[in-house]
Amino acid sequence: MTSNIVLSASTISMLMLLAKATLILVAALGITLSMQRASAGARHLVWLVTLATLMLVPALTAWAPIPLRVLPAASVETPLSAPSVTNDLATTPGTKIENTAPDAGNPANGAPASPSIEQEITSSPVLSGISILLLVWAVVVLAIASSLAYAALMVKRIVSRARPLSSEDWVTPLWEVSDRLSLEEPPRLLRSEDAKMPFACGLFNPTIVLPAECDTWSLDRRRAVLLHELAHVRRHDLVGHTLGRLACAFYWFHPLVWTAAKQLRSESERACDDLALTCGARAADYAEHLLDIVTSVRHDATPSVALAMARRKEFEGRMLAILDPELRHSSPSRRQSAALIASLAMIALVVGAAAPAPRLPSESSSVPASVDLSLASAQKNAAEVGSIGEPDGDAPHQHTSTRTSTSTQTSTTTNTVISPAPLVSAAAQAAVRAAASVGVNAGMTAGMNVSRATIMSVIGKQGADKGTDERAALLAKVLATDTSASLRRVAAWGLNDYADGQVAAEALANALRHDRDAGVREMAAWSLSDADHSSVAIEALIAALRSDSNLDVRKTAAWALGNIGDRSSAQALAAALSDASPEIRKRAAWALGNTDLHQAPPQLIAMLNDKDPEMREVTAWALYQIEDPAAIPGLEGALGRESSKELQMDYIRALAATGEKSVDALKGLLESRDPEIRNIAVRALAGGNATGPWPRPWPEPRPFPND
Repeated sequence: MTSNIVLSASTISMLMLLAKATLILVAALGITLSMQRASAGARHLVWLVTLATLMLVPALTAWAPIPLRVLPAASVETPLSAPSVTNDLATTPGTKIENTAPDAGNPANGAPASPSIEQEITSSPVLSGISILLLVWAVVVLAIASSLAYAALMVKRIVSRARPLSSEDWVTPLWEVSDRLSLEEPPRLLRSEDAKMPFACGLFNPTIVLPAECDTWSLDRRRAVLLHELAHVRRHDLVGHTLGRLACAFYWFHPLVWTAAKQLRSESERACDDLALTCGARAADYAEHLLDIVTSVRHDATPSVALAMARRKEFEGRMLAILDPELRHSSPSRRQSAALIASLAMIALVVGAAAPAPRLPSESSSVPASVDLSLASAQKNAAEVGSIGEPDGDAPHQHTSTRTSTSTQTSTTTNTVISPAPLVSAAAQAAVRAAASVGVNAGMTAGMNVSRATIMSVIGKQGADKGTDERAALLAKVLATDTSASLRRVAAWGLNDYADGQVAAEALANALRHDRDAGVREMAAWSLSDADHSSVAIEALIAALRSDSNLDVRKTAAWALGNIGDRSSAQALAAALSDASPEIRKRAAWALGNTDLHQAPPQLIAMLNDKDPEMREVTAWALYQIEDPAAIPGLEGALGRESSKELQMDYIRALAATGEKSVDALKGLLESRDPEIRNIAVRALAGGNATGPWPRPWPEPRPFPND
């Protein structure tokens, strides 16, 4: 019956949806298992794309751009009013033709009457079972959604009762870490009596909530916690976390979806750990801070919609990943991320777009005209699918030819069922599928071209808007003429977005040279760090570094020169290494490591003898960046004098960066009794990135405007 065919198709569609989700999840699991030595950020991308595709699978199935011929071929019946074929008696004049069809109202006269479609659907046990399953699914989805809504209300309650952390000892590291992670604006930072574990929340308004115990934290612990939590904000992990929760609610019956959401969260935590390590946190110290925070919390009650800093169940794996020097801690580049996302999305979308469709009946004899007609129809359908990427919801066309034999005599009924005629051969079906595939590929290519053109137009529009933006001129006028130092400082801060333009660069340089308020000059120096090798900016920063009367202005000027990284500032930075302030010397050494020098200034090599261990650390890092073999004797001598094992390892990294000329200096370390020294010496000889990530030092600029 027709209703049974509809029910069977619906059941198969549901099974196909489940099979697609399983296939996508199993593929993602296999990919991530093969990427165990890759970075956590790359594995996180795999799970993120997988869960996003799962949410699109139902829509893709409904659109059905790629038919799979797995359903039985449907036969075609003529309606009751169709012309009938009668026997020869019907053509004999005077012959009376009686209708011998069964009476629908009298079952005794023939076969019993068939129930209506509505009655059959109502009484069908198959439909009843599907309805019950859908009802159960909807109830569980509603229950999970209610729990997520309750968790969101709990987070809102915690945030509303918390108080902002606006003191200098919190604002300074907050802006420092925001600078390290290239955040345009730091998120809200709150202290709550209701929180036991630091967590990030707020999908549209990022917020960091810290427990009351944060008052007793050291500066290093505050930086470590802020690095991790702001890394979540930098990576937009709250979006992925929300997506995982929604996928679990929709596919609550599928255990692999829960596994995927768990892996997504785990990899996001490890990716944030990696980002914290690459931004300067030492692995041992960072792991110690995490351990102390986790062990101090007995019962973590962080709502499920928030991202807690650490959970006991997943902590062991994170500790091993943090302390393992062989693991990659660097995040994938934009090009690698784009390639990974594109390839995974393409595979998943093709799987998700496949939909069951009736099989084409086989052909008993070759009919060239039918083949040509089918190919033409397939090409038309493929063009409709691939032209604008908007799928056609109609079922595939089936072309039938009707054959009626006048020699067949029938005397028992006046209504004759017309059997379907042969359609196309197997070769023709293959051609149809090939044509459809070509159409889909053409559609994908067209869509990519449209997207690329759209993106380029948006970028071009943004560039044009930035070039004609009047805000730069208005802020420059405020900076030059306003009598309020606080407003001038805010104007200097706002000009950072336009520092690569001539108007903003000249206004900031003028303020750095002549403004009477040290806070305004400091902010102008910070904003000039994005001046993109502007000679006006570099000259003003060099002048401030040499002669400004305020220590904070000079420190920020040194940092800004390092951020620009122009070689023309190397001489001034080398001269600043003899400054009386240790903070100026550290920033000057750090800046020299960022200026892409090929030869290390003698003043920098001499800093290996400085009494301050932090100064020696920054110097080793700068020499590691410069890779000058002339620094080998200084590094070798410093290695022999150094008592700190961490600094010894820093010197070995710097030696390894100089290439083959460091072999003689590293050779003797292979006989060291210290296994860690031997380990890093072997890695240094191996070359490349074998020594692991460098715990990059970072200065502490304080570029925040006054409230």
